[in-house]
Amino acid sequence: MRFHSGPRRAFTLIELLVVIAIIAILIGLLLPAVQKVREAAARLKCSNNLKQLGLALHNYEGTRGALPPSSVQTPTAAAMSGLRDFQKVGTTGTLNTDYAKHCFLAIILPYIEQGNVLQQNGTVYDLRQDWFAPNNQAAAATRIPTFECPSVSYEHKMNPILEPATYGSGWSPATSDYMAVNRGNNRTAIWTAMGLTYPGDDGIKSVLGSNVFTPLLTVTDGLSNTIMLAEAGARPQSWKFGVRQTDPTFMNGAWAHSGNDIAVDGSNPAGGTLSAAADVPAACSVNCANQGEIYAFHTGGANVTLGDGSVRFLRKSISLVVLQKMCARADGYPVELD
Repeated sequence: MRFHSGPRRAFTLIELLVVIAIIAILIGLLLPAVQKVREAAARLKCSNNLKQLGLALHNYEGTRGALPPSSVQTPTAAAMSGLRDFQKVGTTGTLNTDYAKHCFLAIILPYIEQGNVLQQNGTVYDLRQDWFAPNNQAAAATRIPTFECPSVSYEHKMNPILEPATYGSGWSPATSDYMAVNRGNNRTAIWTAMGLTYPGDDGIKSVLGSNVFTPLLTVTDGLSNTIMLAEAGARPQSWKFGVRQTDPTFMNGAWAHSGNDIAVDGSNPAGGTLSAAADVPAACSVNCANQGEIYAFHTGGANVTLGDGSVRFLRKSISLVVLQKMCARADGYPVELD
């Protein structure tokens, strides 16, 4: 005997809407969790990139006995004798224009297993020619994954090139989200407003310096207390407090560019350079502006590499006092993280 259960009942419109609503709620609950996992992975990758750069710098120091210049550009007469590796062929070495312009990121490429980049198209990258010289353009236009933070959506190619009259047209330099920190705020009034004594122009220098090779013993405050590298993401785009601004027209951000150094002055409430003592109480330290300051696209802060090669995540709430102590290699003040 066969039994018939009758026709199957279809979903009603209300039931279908309920199911769709439940799915939407689940997706809404799941999406933030997925985004958090994705950001955590990007932040970890970014931290690892900075770790690799720190190790490369120390490997370079182990070979040369000193850390490389953060940049080479228009050196003073006193610095020229130490920069023979960058002296242009056929020059006397007595003029600052006799020295090729470079960034430390090009100098350390062999130490991050990217030495092949220095021989793009069979042409050897020449430290005795400017980074934008025709022989060096193929290398300087090559994207280096270790130089890029995955949290930055910028394509890391400068197209069109900025200042073509100076740097040449018809090519697109690749960019970096990591830069050398070369000093803290150099204004006595700012240090006084922070309740500190200005340590002098030498005291505020960081681990790497422009136009100089730096022995490790120069960092008298301790390598583990002093910032060497930091995020300055998305340049040449201009960002302030998470909002994109009108982009600059001057060259910046290209990884081979000699003008990439960060002078960490701190920012006033508008995102400009902290220069007035009256702005110190409301000053911003991290993730304020990316043109010359520490700036990342991570939630809550930015990664930095300390002089010993370790990586630390600086919260955006870090006080200006602590940040300035960490940027100055010889201020004599102990660093007490917030």
